[in-house]
Amino acid sequence: MLQFLPVFDGNTIVIRASGKLTHEDYQTFLPKLEAQIKEIGKVSLLFELDEFSGWDLEAAKDDFKFGMSRLDDIERFAIVGDKAWEHWMVAMVKPFMPSDSVCYFDHENLQEAWDWLREPEWLEQSAEQLKPYQTITVATDFSLPAKHAVKRALELAKYYQVKLNILYIVEEIRSYPAMYGDNISGYLYTSEKLKGLNDSLIEQAKAQLDDYIETLDSGVSINAEVLSGDTKKTILSFLEASDTDLVIFGTEKKKGLNKLLGSTPSYIQNHARCETLVVPLINTVGFQNKIQEN
Repeated sequence: MLQFLPVFDGNTIVIRASGKLTHEDYQTFLPKLEAQIKEIGKVSLLFELDEFSGWDLEAAKDDFKFGMSRLDDIERFAIVGDKAWEHWMVAMVKPFMPSDSVCYFDHENLQEAWDWLREPEWLEQSAEQLKPYQTITVATDFSLPAKHAVKRALELAKYYQVKLNILYIVEEIRSYPAMYGDNISGYLYTSEKLKGLNDSLIEQAKAQLDDYIETLDSGVSINAEVLSGDTKKTILSFLEASDTDLVIFGTEKKKGLNKLLGSTPSYIQNHARCETLVVPLINTVGFQNKIQEN
């Protein structure tokens, strides 16, 4: 599966690849990429690999032909992955591009990939002063804590008069080997079936998010985004691509040790460049009952 991640500034195009890419994927995807390059001009590409398993033969040909035809239009090319063999993709690309214009980064170093793609002058300016909020993102799963966080995000967006992104991530359905005893007999889904299932989930999520936004008394500019992929990695990529200054999560207040350890908000807080705000939803009913008991 190939999808674009929205980028709100500069000349960078972010492409996320997952699973095994097919000729059909490229037939749908390449015209959109061509249109973006034609509109922007010389571009930088960030190619993010998430549980990527390669190409079929026709897709590999599509990829190579497109790359060769667009070399002069690519300023820098960053590949972000998490497997050793993906690193060798850079070695395959380098002979066709200047050695300093293509680079591989692990997912843990996603920010470094963005730093490398963006102009050094931009980084120097951003380090000199603390910028006021310009873009706020709130992640939702339509749960009560998430809706509570959206209320806080709307309040802050109104106060600072900035744009608000409301982001929903659809966990992508992947094809796993079907096991019978000790033998692998194939895959649970064909690529066509898999694409249909994921497209259906995305469309359902978009409809649900649109309906939810209509219930909000916002008073601010809201950008609704539905993306598919691993929740933590996709949120992190979106935050970088959208140049978010503050990301907001909702969580239910719990007792004992920090229940956020290992959770999505904790992961984002440790890996994102932007500020992170976790808004707890306190169980006021339980609190009131405890007061009455005393």
